[in-house]
Amino acid sequence: MSPPRPEPRRRNAEEEGRSVHQGHGLVLVRVLVTLQVRLTRQHAAEMLSGGGRFGRYAGEMTLAWIDATAERYPGDPEAARSCAMHDPLAAAAVSRPDLITWAPAHVDVITSDEVGRGVAVADLLTSEGAPAANAQIATAVDVDAFLDYLLDRIRSI
Repeated sequence: MSPPRPEPRRRNAEEEGRSVHQGHGLVLVRVLVTLQVRLTRQHAAEMLSGGGRFGRYAGEMTLAWIDATAERYPGDPEAARSCAMHDPLAAAAVSRPDLITWAPAHVDVITSDEVGRGVAVADLLTSEGAPAANAQIATAVDVDAFLDYLLDRIRSI
């Protein structure tokens, strides 16, 4: 299922204290989903040895980022082995939405609270009396297919 195309907000969210997206115009890829997709040191080695100029650069930067996150989060063993692919998966939501499992949701963004300002709150519409859906939200990703797609694109440039 392809996610719908975004449409502009229709009212002033500041006046309402929340965002007001109409229809199914909002498409979100949650951090819980992007954290499922991680580039490892092995992936970086493959980019270094099998890619073009950009592939080698991407391999170097992947290793540098893994090293930086390992240093920043010494208590997280996953940080020393791999890094999450937040932005690449968000971009793939546009170029390859078939890699992601989508579900309807009702999403608001907090704009009136100083502490929570900017936080997106999603209702996955599982309870009785749930509000109408105004978004599609990523609930899962085909990790292997996404990594194949990403690495193939990187090796091609």
